[in-house]
Amino acid sequence: MVQPAYRIQPIEESKKTIASMVQERIRDAILNGMLPAGSRLDQNLLADALNVSLVPVREALKKLEGEGFVRIIPRRGAFVTESSQDDMEDLYFARSLLEGQAAYHAADKLTVDDLARLDYLMGEMGGALESRDFAYFTQANHDFHFIIYMAAGSKYLLNMIANLWELAQRYRYVSLKDQSSVILAEHQAILDACHARDAKALRDTIVLHMNQTLAGVKGYILSEHHE
Repeated sequence: MVQPAYRIQPIEESKKTIASMVQERIRDAILNGMLPAGSRLDQNLLADALNVSLVPVREALKKLEGEGFVRIIPRRGAFVTESSQDDMEDLYFARSLLEGQAAYHAADKLTVDDLARLDYLMGEMGGALESRDFAYFTQANHDFHFIIYMAAGSKYLLNMIANLWELAQRYRYVSLKDQSSVILAEHQAILDACHARDAKALRDTIVLHMNQTLAGVKGYILSEHHE
């Protein structure tokens, strides 16, 4: 039986390393469902689709395993990681601890420029949700949160948050479904706490936002299983 080719955009010239671009493309294909959870990843098909050799594909898969997107089983191959409700809850528990503390320590360090940028991104997120441009919202949402987390001034904390943020991306897409008004209200509360430089309020609004996102994703998954 002839296997269908993966429909992934091939690699072109760039300043990034080939392996890092392969890693990005495979990660994106996992996030958008092109490479579904539990599926086996054929390294030869990936190399053909991306127009690269097997070496950067293998390197990329090892890095994606470290990020939690791929599971490599000796003598069986690489598989897209399957997510469970327990895994999702554990991920958001860890995120709430790290991001809540980062926000707490960032409150009095946010600059005037930081606040102006947050105001701008708040408007951009509202426009993106209104037009249902979820790809743009996702980027603006990332930038909004990381302005706050970077202000905390800890590179180690920021790196841990960034790694967990990538793992949560698959859930984040689901949470956007029919949640626009709630999402904007939660971000407005975060923004208000930033302007007030209220550390406790900023931490609490960040944690509440993640708990609400988790509840929304769980509700969506439950409804999907009952359809």
